[in-house]
Amino acid sequence: MKTKNKIIALVFGIFFLISCSKDEPDNDGLPYYQFTQDEKNKLINEPNVGDEIIYKNQDNELLKFKIYNSKKGKTTYTTGTFAGSYSSQYFHYDRQEISMWYAEGYIFTSCEIDIQKYPVGSNYQVSPTIAGTPKFYGYFKFPLWNGYYGTNIYENTISINFDIPTTIMTFNGKTYTKVRTFESNKTEVLDQTVSLPFRPKNVNIIYYDDNFGIIGFDDLNGKLWRIQ
Repeated sequence: MKTKNKIIALVFGIFFLISCSKDEPDNDGLPYYQFTQDEKNKLINEPNVGDEIIYKNQDNELLKFKIYNSKKGKTTYTTGTFAGSYSSQYFHYDRQEISMWYAEGYIFTSCEIDIQKYPVGSNYQVSPTIAGTPKFYGYFKFPLWNGYYGTNIYENTISINFDIPTTIMTFNGKTYTKVRTFESNKTEVLDQTVSLPFRPKNVNIIYYDDNFGIIGFDDLNGKLWRIQ
């Protein structure tokens, strides 16, 4: 009986080792750019698909965002043909992606947050290839933001500089200790003629906490929206 138990334990142990080895950084010989512990401390507490993020202003108006994508972990950089018949893998990198919208199903109402450990400057379309330099960085897109690049009012990407100091905010009985403030410095309201469920792009200040994402924002009408 003891011998049988030892055999079962040995088989289980081998299976466990094989299962764990799948995510080893060098098991396929490709570079793997992983989050450090310090970088992991700057990731958002992962929400679940279907969760609602609710913001309320001083007039008790509510704005609800629904999570439709939430991923965190190892991602593979791949290039290939349009038909997908041939592809090449070049490296792995850690990434966190969160997407939510306030009008479900409408792409222009989507808020996206993307944080990566990515080799910036990589180019695998040249020979010899350029590997790039691993960098921890992030960005987000907020659908009500009145800041944009060029002439495209829908290009509202905001870069997150994790090197600048954070501040503290307290509201609704909760204190946020890793807050970064983003200001558009614009007074223009975009998409003024839209009707509900769509909203004008009139937010000029956004408050982002490393571990909670967008915790609040202010608009040009003087309304202060805060996460509940």
